[in-house]
Amino acid sequence: MRLPNIPMIQTPLLASIAVALCGSIWGVFWLPLHWLDAQGVGGAWTAFLFNLVSFLAPLPFLLRRAQWQGFVRHAPAGLLLGTAFSLYTVSLVMTDVLHAILLFYLTPVWSTLAARILFGSRLTLSRVLAIALGLAGMVTLLGATDGVPMPRNLGDWVALVSGMLWAAGTMHSYARPARGIALSVVSFSLGGVISSALVLAVVLKMDLPLAAHGALLPSLPWIILSALIVFVPPNFLILWAAQRLDPGRIGILLTTEVMVGAISAALLSGEPFGTPELLGTAFIISAGLVEVLGRR
Repeated sequence: MRLPNIPMIQTPLLASIAVALCGSIWGVFWLPLHWLDAQGVGGAWTAFLFNLVSFLAPLPFLLRRAQWQGFVRHAPAGLLLGTAFSLYTVSLVMTDVLHAILLFYLTPVWSTLAARILFGSRLTLSRVLAIALGLAGMVTLLGATDGVPMPRNLGDWVALVSGMLWAAGTMHSYARPARGIALSVVSFSLGGVISSALVLAVVLKMDLPLAAHGALLPSLPWIILSALIVFVPPNFLILWAAQRLDPGRIGILLTTEVMVGAISAALLSGEPFGTPELLGTAFIISAGLVEVLGRR
């Protein structure tokens, strides 16, 4: 199989800048999540409401029926991407910030391997080196003293799975681009609403801290404001760029979140930041640099 023919893109640099900017914004995405959690609003509620705001935001741009053409075809990509980011959002309050970010940003590894296996895409030297560095970052971060390094807790697993789903979603979006960005955001957010609602239902049934809602109503204005600042704009940016850049490059350019997230977490979260975290961050950022600077 081969990747479908995609029209020549005239704005790869602009799309690359948009992805890098999106990653930088997401690097501080954990801040409102942790603040709301400290106020007594569980991460499952925050994920659900963020996705609901993101779903409602583009609806005014889709008032004409003709603008919904292609929704069914593009819906699988939106469901995958929305589910991925919902799980990632929850993982940021289930495990420490840096582990969640780094495990999610193994997406270039999964994207590249899947493109090679499913579509026979050519592996360049820079891409192979980027994959090796990304895997080295995971091994360093998780540790290999007791054999094969494994995620340490449920939050780690959720972050890892979310990165795999994100890779699958970006591949689908690149192969089958939607007609308009608003439609992409709606399908992405619908996937997020559905998946986060399921997560919320489960944690409510189990009465877990993720379902805490004691301060939900007083915090509602802050939740909406946070969503409109750090959630909705990056969604438009990343989904616009996902139709113009290959999935592996998107995943690697998004490692700007690793840099911003690592610095902000080290300075503001109070979480331990030792040699494994430093080396793991350096490996994964290096993977991004190799890919961007390497000739393909």
